[in-house]
Amino acid sequence: MASEISSLPRHEPIVPMTLANMRENGVRSLLVYCSACPRIVVFNVDAYPEAVPVPAFGPRMVCTGCGMIGADARPNWREVHDPGPISRGH
Repeated sequence: MASEISSLPRHEPIVPMTLANMRENGVRSLLVYCSACPRIVVFNVDAYPEAVPVPAFGPRMVCTGCGMIGADARPNWREVHDPGPISRGH
């Protein structure tokens, strides 16, 4: 069934996640991965406006280890706290 769904044509473009949406999901930083060396850093984005799309950060990043320009920047989902066991509300 999943292959059937993915083969359907899209009529609307995929909109990248913004910092506002990321923050609504409890995340305030990005994990930035250098493609040239094994360096991974956590980058706090509190100072940036909500309308900035998350993918906009990657091409602007400069690795402090090897000097490579451009990186893979993704929401740091590790920040989201484990909500614990699901309560059934009895």
